Amino acid sequence: MGTINIENIEPGMVLAGDAKARNGRVLLRAGKTITEKHIETFKAWGVTEADVEGITKEDLAASAAAQADPKLFEKAERMTRARFRHTDPNHPFVDELQRLCTFRALKMLNGAGS
Repeated sequence: MGTINIENIEPGMVLAGDAKARNGRVLLRAGKTITEKHIETFKAWGVTEADVEGITKEDLAASAAAQADPKLFEKAERMTRARFRHTDPNHPFVDELQRLCTFRALKMLNGAGS
């Protein structure tokens, strides 16, 4: 199980922990299967991530990297590492931000190649 971004949550996934709005209101209890309607509700209430069973951020990153052009992915990683060269790559926040920026750069590079 792992906490993943709302953009990566799909119908059929099962919550490992309660999904809560910013004000603490429980929107969906752990153990429930997520539907498209739930995802819409999460977005409406400002939920940005949820704890789901059987998937982690690392799984999602590996899957996205496997689907990407290896040369473009490597270029995106180089671009991102250069931007973060003065930061601590072992800090959890920096690590996550760098991961997100790498995938954003990859998306940009894919758009530039079209």
